Amino acid sequence: MQEPRPVRAITDVETMRALSDPIRVAILRLLMSGDRSAPPVMSAKELAAALGEPQTKLYRHLKQLEAAELIRVAETRLVSGIQEQRYQTAQLDFTISRDLVTNEAASAEFADTLSALFGEFRTELVTNLTAGRVPIGAEAETPLGLLVGRGMVANVSRDRAAEFRRRLLALQAEFDALEDDDPNGVPVHLLVGWYAVTG
Repeated sequence: MQEPRPVRAITDVETMRALSDPIRVAILRLLMSGDRSAPPVMSAKELAAALGEPQTKLYRHLKQLEAAELIRVAETRLVSGIQEQRYQTAQLDFTISRDLVTNEAASAEFADTLSALFGEFRTELVTNLTAGRVPIGAEAETPLGLLVGRGMVANVSRDRAAEFRRRLLALQAEFDALEDDDPNGVPVHLLVGWYAVTG
C-alpha cells in the first residue's frame, strides 16, 4: 500500500475546488485523523456511518476527491459478492500556495474552501453541543470544556508576532502528534486560525 505524502501543496483551482464542500472536508478529516504513521482506510459505508450521511450521497464526493488525488483507493475487496473500495488519504496535511490565494480569478474558490473548512468544524460543534456532549462552564468546573476565543492586537512587533506564530505551530504539531492512548479517552477537536496584516 502506498504511503501518503507528508504534505500536499495545493497549486491549482480544480484541487482547491474539491476542498470547497463541507462533506468532502469531513471525509478528508476522517481519513487524515488518528495515527499519522498509519492513517485509517475506510469504505464508503464506514465513512457514511461516521458522518451520519446516506452512503449514496458520498459516492460523488469520493469520486471528486479521488479525481483531485486528495484520496486514493487503498484496498478493494468482495463483500457479499459486491466489490467494495476502501479509501485512504493521499497526504497527511496540505497547504494552499500563495500564488493561488492571491490569484483574483481563484478568490471565490478560496473563499468557498475557507467556508467549508470552518463550516465543517462549526457543524460538528453545534451537533455535539445540542446533544449535550460538550461541557460548558468555568475552567475549574470543566477542564475539558468548550474554548472559543477571538482576538486582535492593533500593533505588535514583527518579532513578537513571529514568535507567537511559532508557538502556535508547535502547539498544533503537538496536537497532530497525539495518538489514541486510552480506550476510555475522549475525542478532541481543534481549529486554529492566525494571520498578520503585513501590507
